[in-house]
Amino acid sequence: MKIAPRLSRSGPRRSDRLRVAFLVFNLDGMGGTSRSAITQANALARRGNLDVRMLSVTRSADTPHYAIDPAVTVEHLVDVRGDDPRHRAPSRLVPKRWDAQFSALTDIGLEAALPDLDVDVLVTVTPALMATAIMLVGREVAVVHQEHRSSADRVGGMEPLLAFAPRAAAVALLTESTASWLGAELGATAPELLVMPNPLPIAPQPRSPLDSRIIVSAGRIVPEKQFIHLLRAFEQVADEAPGWRLRILGDGPLREELLAHAAKAGLADRVELPGAVADMAPEWARAAVCAMSSKTEGFPLVAQEAMSAGVPVVTYDCPSGPRELVEDEISGLLVGAGAKAGLAAALRRVTSDDALLTRLGEGAFEASRQYDADAIAARWEAVFARVARGPVAPSGVVGDDLVGRSGGSPTTSSPTTPFTREGMPVDIPLVAPVEARAEALQLVVAAAEQSAGSSEGGWFVVPAHDGPAPVVVVPTAQRRALLDHLRTAPVHLALRDPGDRGWPERRLQVGELVDALGNAAPNRLVLEPWPRAHGRRTHLADDAGVEIEFWDRLPDGTLVAPRPNRWTPEVPAGAATATVEVAGIRVPTLPLMALPTVYDATFPIDVVYTWVDGDDPEWNAARRARGGDDLRPEAGGQARFRSRDELLHSMRSVHLFAPWVRTIHLVTAGQRPEWLAEHPQVRVVDHREILPPDALPTFNSQAIETALHRVPGLAEHFVYLNDDVFLGRATRPELFFSPGGGVAAFVGDGVVGLPGTADKPFLHAAGTNRRLIEEAFGVAITQVMAHSPHPHRVSVLAEVEARFAEAVGRTARSPFRADTDVSMLSSLAQHYGLVTGTSYVAAAEHAFVDLSNARIERQLRQLRARDRDFFCIGDHHEYAVDADAVDAMLSEFLGEYFPVKAPWER
Repeated sequence: MKIAPRLSRSGPRRSDRLRVAFLVFNLDGMGGTSRSAITQANALARRGNLDVRMLSVTRSADTPHYAIDPAVTVEHLVDVRGDDPRHRAPSRLVPKRWDAQFSALTDIGLEAALPDLDVDVLVTVTPALMATAIMLVGREVAVVHQEHRSSADRVGGMEPLLAFAPRAAAVALLTESTASWLGAELGATAPELLVMPNPLPIAPQPRSPLDSRIIVSAGRIVPEKQFIHLLRAFEQVADEAPGWRLRILGDGPLREELLAHAAKAGLADRVELPGAVADMAPEWARAAVCAMSSKTEGFPLVAQEAMSAGVPVVTYDCPSGPRELVEDEISGLLVGAGAKAGLAAALRRVTSDDALLTRLGEGAFEASRQYDADAIAARWEAVFARVARGPVAPSGVVGDDLVGRSGGSPTTSSPTTPFTREGMPVDIPLVAPVEARAEALQLVVAAAEQSAGSSEGGWFVVPAHDGPAPVVVVPTAQRRALLDHLRTAPVHLALRDPGDRGWPERRLQVGELVDALGNAAPNRLVLEPWPRAHGRRTHLADDAGVEIEFWDRLPDGTLVAPRPNRWTPEVPAGAATATVEVAGIRVPTLPLMALPTVYDATFPIDVVYTWVDGDDPEWNAARRARGGDDLRPEAGGQARFRSRDELLHSMRSVHLFAPWVRTIHLVTAGQRPEWLAEHPQVRVVDHREILPPDALPTFNSQAIETALHRVPGLAEHFVYLNDDVFLGRATRPELFFSPGGGVAAFVGDGVVGLPGTADKPFLHAAGTNRRLIEEAFGVAITQVMAHSPHPHRVSVLAEVEARFAEAVGRTARSPFRADTDVSMLSSLAQHYGLVTGTSYVAAAEHAFVDLSNARIERQLRQLRARDRDFFCIGDHHEYAVDADAVDAMLSEFLGEYFPVKAPWER
């Protein structure tokens, strides 16, 4: 083992030129990152304006794999060719989760070299190297980091990148999309962010005549490269492309699998896997097509080198790299990420159309000129000179390479915007989500019709069924035209790129995202209302949009889905269609998709509320006459019936978030809210219609529960809501019932406890329920139900009433809550159903807010995230915060959360 001597700052300088060093882990092996660094160093040295050196943390061979210009000083920090045990010991500087290559031995070399490093600028090429450099070099050294991978997809390097990038003088990324992503991640802590592509090798690349009939791909044969997709695509076109061959260059663990698949497909003589190739220039000189099927890419040198030889590129689209390197239909063909049929279709085009191949080849060659090593080196010289002088002022923007310091839009010539812009001031229409969806669907349908023009058309709609949104399926050939037609969408609508395949989603005004996508080939987009207005999420934040999915068309007209769906992977040309109504709009679909599925709850579902007007003097006189004021407040006090217009807003929540509800039944004591107008969807039910005369008047909600299944005209399936329970976001019937009619039981976290351990009326009722279930079935109830909506079936409640007639009858005739009551609809029926098989334990996101506690303001603020399916706002009799202040907070919250009037309000 050898350790390089300290690189002293005290020695004489070779000149007054700026001193730049590249810190690379290993210069001696093959690898795109090392190769790019060497190319940059060579180009800088040849220009003669800088002193350039390269520091390799390790030495693993006598000479570097790639040629290094003699003008570049090369130094190795440690030699790992021996069997030094310290190279097997873990690094203290670089945790294994960051980069497993580092060791105790590399620590020694780095700690010996970096503290006294005599340079003006140190360039790092991995996040672990950046972190190490920032920890060890002197303050007078400006650290510039070059990020060579698709950063959002990185695993091991993400932590050091985000932690140490703010302390770098500048961070360079390969593409504008990755720079925007990092700027958004770091926010105000972002350093100067640069967009700088890798340079092409300095040696001139021979031009390909494109007559070889060879499709070439290159890279390590690992799952991320998805070479199996490429092989299968070639298999689909091989019979139509006689004479064409597929050549995959590289080594890796999946090489034998690819060979076996080629043999199985009968293509052993047309698929070549010769292993790694030291010099790719001759390969590109005799290639006709470069093909890439990677899941993710940074800024692929494979494609750059192919284009410099005039070879067009057929590639999957990725959020970074290919879509910014290959211009669709100009220098190559972009295919939706993972769309195997699209990849085969693109290969079919270039292998069957010589004119297209020639045109794309010319475009590829012209595009490659911008990556000339000397031109890139000149840009780097300007950057190094700037950062060596000290930090740029936060408001400064210098040159075309600077993205910015606060996560804003890159100031390059290409249109790019941050990935999120949800805080923009947008006026959200006061409509229900179903109406917003209808507007979005109408726009997409019109765009699909217009983009089809006189072509084959073939667009159709997949109804939502039990899913979150309908999907408009459009052939990929119509993608650009459809997006152009959508540009006229109103400003309150957004276009969202869902961020499939690991990339962060982005949501922008429609025209802005169309521009930002530019050359991209997304498989899927969503047109939806803005989720925020004036910084807060709105009632249209969920389940108000329409998905647009782009399907590839095969030569026979068959449409092929880019991702799995429930119905079919492909639709043959001329397949029969049906017409259905989606969000009130008549649209074409497939007959199979028009039918309900086994996952849909299609039966009628009603909602039942219990409510009384606690301010009604006649009702209060009757309550007092029955002794209500003599009871403890939890049982009969007037505060239990205090109104803050909870019912109005709870019913609004049903209108907004459960448009599938058939009828709302409001069960009252002969009262009617003054704001409630006559409306066919709402029916007011008097206690006298469902309770026996000797049970009236009653002031006991548990007594009223015993009779709700007798509401006239009530659907077999219904959801029971107290007026203090609210739906928090868009729901589907399947949240409450299984398609076969099973009833969801939302079990709470609270325990019933042992007898006598808790003195609350609802726990007394839970104890009674437990005794009844234990006597009937020999099992124990342990948990209470959540403060949630309670789905039920009329027939099951009738069974419960018959099975436990004495207890239910006693509860019905108890005017106020009593220790012997059952809680029939909020606990007993659910547990009965769990035992008998009519209910199932269900999951939902819900919350309980206690108006009496000191955290009330914070709890209401948390609910504004709108990430709960439902929530309960429970009242009490003693408050930690002034009661009037609580009223004001709750009134403001409910009005903001449920801003749309229901059609039954006066």
